[in-house]
Amino acid sequence: MLKISFEFRKGIFFIRLIGNLNKESYKQIEVELNSLINDNKFKFIVINTNYLNEIDLTGLNYLTKLYYMTIENKSNLIICDKFKIIKTLFNNNVPNIEDELEVL
Repeated sequence: MLKISFEFRKGIFFIRLIGNLNKESYKQIEVELNSLINDNKFKFIVINTNYLNEIDLTGLNYLTKLYYMTIENKSNLIICDKFKIIKTLFNNNVPNIEDELEVL
């Protein structure tokens, strides 16, 4: 199961993923997140993965899709990943922070 929390603060759109981001769960947020990002054209988007218990290849592919979507929208995507797992998997191509407060 995947829960998602949104917050827009100081011009930054925060997305917190909580639970499991896998083949079964990512579709429940895909449509909602994609429309939010495309419709609002946020300049800065932070995806917090610190509360994920599990992420599989499908979940990683979805994060990659989000990354390319933000490039198309001329936005900046930052991944909050205190364990640096996603940073390693993306070969340091996506800016990475350990805590959301670092972006402010």
